[in-house]
Amino acid sequence: IVAGYGDEAALTELAEKSDLLTYEFENVDQDVLARVQKRTGVLVPQGVKLLTVTSNRINEKNFLRTHGLPTTDFAKVASPAELKVAVKELGFPAILKTVSGGYDGHGQWDINSEQDVKNMLEKWPKNLLAILEKRVDFVKEISVMVSRDNCDQVKLWPITENR
Repeated sequence: IVAGYGDEAALTELAEKSDLLTYEFENVDQDVLARVQKRTGVLVPQGVKLLTVTSNRINEKNFLRTHGLPTTDFAKVASPAELKVAVKELGFPAILKTVSGGYDGHGQWDINSEQDVKNMLEKWPKNLLAILEKRVDFVKEISVMVSRDNCDQVKLWPITENR
């Protein structure tokens, strides 16, 4: 079944052919998944609530901070005026990202100078809800995967380096 992440008919078809559904990508539409789960009774072991955190960069950063994990400095940006304020607060370099829906560089803009701000203001996407993050110098990016089965057994997968 090939369809968009929010295609309710396709997800319903998949649910009806499956014993359970899992996801590994935060762009799955949580509202559609919740409706399909309720309507079909398909098991979704991860639940839907997790997507409300992982599918929204602001929710995700606040969740991490609430649980004592460090994040880069950030600001919500919902308008060109808010971008100007956020840049004054965070400084350069920074990166502007869509709050949801972006991945692997899509929905991201480098903000390294006043010229970058000016360029962004001139081509401001309609209805953009974004987050400005202070850029962090890092040596490498890693992924940590943790899973839990229906018996509450937790498995930590090997840490991998993203390239």
